[in-house]
Amino acid sequence: MAGTGTTVRRATATDARGLAEVHIRAWRISYAGLIPQATLDRLDVSARTRAWERILASDRDPTWAAVAGHRVLGFASSGAARDAAPPARLELYSIYVDPDRHGAGVAEPLLDAAIGDRPAYLWVLAGNARAIRFYEKQGFDLDGGAKDETAADGTPMHELRMTRS
Repeated sequence: MAGTGTTVRRATATDARGLAEVHIRAWRISYAGLIPQATLDRLDVSARTRAWERILASDRDPTWAAVAGHRVLGFASSGAARDAAPPARLELYSIYVDPDRHGAGVAEPLLDAAIGDRPAYLWVLAGNARAIRFYEKQGFDLDGGAKDETAADGTPMHELRMTRS
């Protein structure tokens, strides 16, 4: 449970559009000033919904959704480490909460569903101070790892690694 009226459960195909809406809204608010505005402006709910439909249909790694009624408030996903020399076997792939729900207790239950109290690591966009503070409160520390990723449109994104033992 994630606050009154909110439930965390495994995401299903019917959640795809809600996941896409939260994903894009979170990017546009959280990454403003950290990546080019043109990249954020190009984000498309229909395209992201189709991507979520493919992700959910693959059923490889679970995605957890925080929902109130039929509205998706946030999501998290995790699975086996994807890096060549990972600091832990479990990786938190993503966690996003609708910016209107930041600070409302939605993220913690999502994180608990995705990784529990197990050792894990994640990648966070450099400069995303709010996310870094949240992860630190959850026992993660910046460990000096860094990498450059490329968004689907070619936008470079510098990421920092955080680990929890």
